[in-house]
Amino acid sequence: MVGRYNRFAGTLTYALIHRTVGRIYALDLDADHHNPTCQRVGEKHKHRWSEAFRDKEAYVPADITAAWDEPITVWQQFCAEANIRHIGIMHPPIMQEELPL
Repeated sequence: MVGRYNRFAGTLTYALIHRTVGRIYALDLDADHHNPTCQRVGEKHKHRWSEAFRDKEAYVPADITAAWDEPITVWQQFCAEANIRHIGIMHPPIMQEELPL
Protein backbone atom coordinates (compact mmCIF):
# COMPACT_ATOMS: atom_id res chain seq x y z
CA MET A 1 0.00 0.00 0.00
CA VAL A 2 1.09 3.51 -0.78
CA GLY A 3 -0.62 6.65 0.44
CA ARG A 4 -0.04 10.22 -0.70
CA TYR A 5 -1.57 13.29 0.90
CA ASN A 6 -0.82 16.81 -0.28
CA ARG A 7 -2.68 19.49 1.63
CA PHE A 8 -1.25 22.27 -0.56
CA ALA A 9 -2.53 20.69 -3.77
CA GLY A 10 -5.63 19.29 -2.04
CA THR A 11 -5.08 15.70 -3.20
CA LEU A 12 -5.20 12.24 -1.62
CA THR A 13 -4.26 8.86 -3.11
CA TYR A 14 -4.26 5.32 -1.78
CA ALA A 15 -2.84 2.62 -4.03
CA LEU A 16 -2.39 -1.14 -3.78
CA ILE A 17 0.89 -2.05 -5.47
CA HIS A 18 1.68 -5.54 -6.77
CA ARG A 19 5.36 -6.47 -6.73
CA THR A 20 5.58 -7.46 -10.42
CA VAL A 21 2.69 -5.61 -12.08
CA GLY A 22 2.64 -2.27 -10.27
CA ARG A 23 -0.51 -0.43 -9.22
CA ILE A 24 -3.50 -2.77 -9.36
CA TYR A 25 -6.08 -0.82 -7.38
CA ALA A 26 -6.15 2.83 -6.37
CA LEU A 27 -8.27 5.74 -5.24
CA ASP A 28 -7.54 9.33 -6.27
CA LEU A 29 -9.32 12.33 -4.77
CA ASP A 30 -9.17 15.79 -6.33
CA ALA A 31 -6.93 14.70 -9.20
CA ASP A 32 -8.66 14.83 -12.60
CA HIS A 33 -8.46 11.76 -14.85
CA HIS A 34 -9.16 10.89 -18.49
CA ASN A 35 -9.60 7.24 -19.46
CA PRO A 36 -7.83 5.80 -22.52
CA THR A 37 -11.20 5.99 -24.31
CA CYS A 38 -11.09 9.79 -23.79
CA GLN A 39 -13.90 9.67 -21.21
CA ARG A 40 -13.34 12.25 -18.47
CA VAL A 41 -13.89 10.54 -15.12
CA GLY A 42 -13.40 13.47 -12.78
CA GLU A 43 -11.60 14.24 -9.58
CA LYS A 44 -12.91 11.34 -7.45
CA HIS A 45 -12.09 8.05 -9.12
CA LYS A 46 -10.77 4.53 -8.61
CA HIS A 47 -8.40 2.56 -10.81
CA ARG A 48 -8.81 -1.19 -11.20
CA TRP A 49 -6.21 -3.24 -13.08
CA SER A 50 -7.28 -4.98 -16.28
CA GLU A 51 -5.45 -6.84 -19.04
CA ALA A 52 -6.64 -4.33 -21.64
CA PHE A 53 -5.74 -1.05 -19.92
CA ARG A 54 -3.55 -2.09 -16.96
CA ASP A 55 -4.17 0.69 -14.37
CA LYS A 56 -5.09 3.44 -16.84
CA GLU A 57 -8.90 3.07 -16.75
CA ALA A 58 -10.88 4.54 -13.85
CA TYR A 59 -14.46 4.79 -12.65
CA VAL A 60 -16.38 6.98 -10.20
CA PRO A 61 -16.90 5.21 -6.86
CA ALA A 62 -20.16 5.59 -4.94
CA ASP A 63 -18.69 4.24 -1.71
CA ILE A 64 -16.22 7.06 -0.99
CA THR A 65 -18.11 9.91 0.62
CA ALA A 66 -15.37 11.60 2.67
CA ALA A 67 -13.36 14.49 1.26
CA TRP A 68 -9.64 14.56 0.41
CA ASP A 69 -8.90 16.39 3.67
CA GLU A 70 -10.26 13.48 5.75
CA PRO A 71 -7.52 10.91 5.02
CA ILE A 72 -8.37 8.58 7.91
CA THR A 73 -12.08 8.38 7.01
CA VAL A 74 -11.22 7.90 3.35
CA TRP A 75 -8.79 5.12 4.31
CA GLN A 76 -11.52 3.35 6.31
CA GLN A 77 -13.95 3.62 3.39
CA PHE A 78 -11.31 2.43 0.92
CA CYS A 79 -10.47 -0.59 3.08
CA ALA A 80 -14.14 -1.50 3.56
CA GLU A 81 -14.83 -1.49 -0.19
CA ALA A 82 -11.61 -3.29 -1.13
CA ASN A 83 -12.08 -5.87 1.63
CA ILE A 84 -8.76 -4.89 3.24
CA ARG A 85 -8.39 -5.55 6.94
CA HIS A 86 -6.14 -2.95 8.54
CA ILE A 87 -4.88 -4.01 11.93
CA GLY A 88 -3.36 -1.00 13.57
CA ILE A 89 -3.85 2.71 13.97
CA MET A 90 -3.61 5.24 11.20
CA HIS A 91 -2.45 8.56 12.55
CA PRO A 92 -3.19 11.89 10.86
CA PRO A 93 -0.52 12.88 8.32
CA ILE A 94 2.40 14.91 9.62
CA MET A 95 2.54 18.28 7.93
CA GLN A 96 5.96 19.30 6.69
CA GLU A 97 6.55 23.00 6.99
CA GLU A 98 8.33 25.04 4.35
CA LEU A 99 12.03 25.36 4.91
CA PRO A 100 13.53 28.84 4.79
CA LEU A 101 16.09 29.31 2.03
